[in-house]
Amino acid sequence: MVHGSLAGRAATAAACKAGSVPAVIQRKHVCLKVGQRCKRALDHKYHRYGFHCHTDRLTRKQPEPPPAPKPVAVSVAGTPETVFDWTTSRCERWDIPDLSARAFRDANGQVQLVASHYATRVSVGPDVNHLRHDCGVVFGSHRNPDPAAYDDAEWIGATYTLDGSTVYAFVHDEYEGNTHPGQCPSGDYGKCWWNTVTSAASNDGGRSYAHSTPPALVATYPYRYVPDRGSFGAMMPSNIVQNSRDGFYYALIYVKEQRQGAPNTNHLCLVRTKDLADPSAWRAWSGGTSFSTSFIDPYRSTANPADHLCRAVSPDALRDFPLGSLTYVADADQWLLVGVGGEGDGFYYSTSTDLINWAPRKLFLAATSPWTYKCGGADPVHYPSVLDPASTSRNFETTGKNAYLYYTQFHTQNCQQGPDRDLVRVPITIS
Repeated sequence: MVHGSLAGRAATAAACKAGSVPAVIQRKHVCLKVGQRCKRALDHKYHRYGFHCHTDRLTRKQPEPPPAPKPVAVSVAGTPETVFDWTTSRCERWDIPDLSARAFRDANGQVQLVASHYATRVSVGPDVNHLRHDCGVVFGSHRNPDPAAYDDAEWIGATYTLDGSTVYAFVHDEYEGNTHPGQCPSGDYGKCWWNTVTSAASNDGGRSYAHSTPPALVATYPYRYVPDRGSFGAMMPSNIVQNSRDGFYYALIYVKEQRQGAPNTNHLCLVRTKDLADPSAWRAWSGGTSFSTSFIDPYRSTANPADHLCRAVSPDALRDFPLGSLTYVADADQWLLVGVGGEGDGFYYSTSTDLINWAPRKLFLAATSPWTYKCGGADPVHYPSVLDPASTSRNFETTGKNAYLYYTQFHTQNCQQGPDRDLVRVPITIS
């Protein structure tokens, strides 16, 4: 009986023409297709094969639409508290929080928090709420005057570890032409500022980081440094997250484009990989669901640079949006991005279900940014990131309904923005 039934199904499947579906209805092997006569009383039996019989003709059963994303609202839920006080905790004058805070749990169960400058130090403790700033430099800058060396001023911009012992890092490499003779006729830092995201790693649980020579490139703007062209390049990476839906690791990178004959644009680039150990494996989103755009070294490749430009994700929603952090909100089944609005009026957030399509950003903390500060006004803030002390992720890439917004608070003196900067945090609610 069983073997005969299987044989009958196989024979029916072989006999069904292209476009029809083999089925068993009332113990009969039949071929179903749209428009074919049917019995409404058997509608429930047609359902298992993807058809309806609501009249006397078969129609295709439409898949259930996915549920609409849950609305997400981020709001400040308390008063700021100081995590790192420059006046009392600094190790030297320029020991400052100069990029968004990142954290991970090392192999000893200790939390390491990095809010990097070009001489990177970490704060260490049993949890996010109890950290001590360590004066040891875990990653320094080599100040190489050759832009092709990608080894000038370097900030650790993101960390990720699978075991707490080997730690992979994105490096915000900043070529500062104004500090190198002959590389910046104007002498203006802002006009001779070229950026690339490179790679470093720690093999001792975050106690020290190193990179190859020259550093391995993660994401590039595929045009060479040009003195006095202005600030441009790939820079300020978000933290790295893993998407459980596909197993890939993702990050967002802020890109400032300046090409002759084309308008300047500032946008976000989405990159992914399945191999954290291979910096060259990162690929950028290239439209649809494709991640086929590779990055090139403009000093060592003869490829057409235009073929290796990183495409903007949600350009209307995220244009000119210097980012801070990327986390996954499990209760909403969405990704949360926080950053600084190009308007410079505070911190914004945006949400996405797929990391590609982002909702219009919303202001949730009004403040002054470093580029909109005016003498006599409120001291500026920058470099936001969301960290949830209760996150079960080793890399704090998830958040619940209650978390903290970390950011850098500038303290101006005589209307000048100097090294006096604190790392502060304020409770937020994600509802």
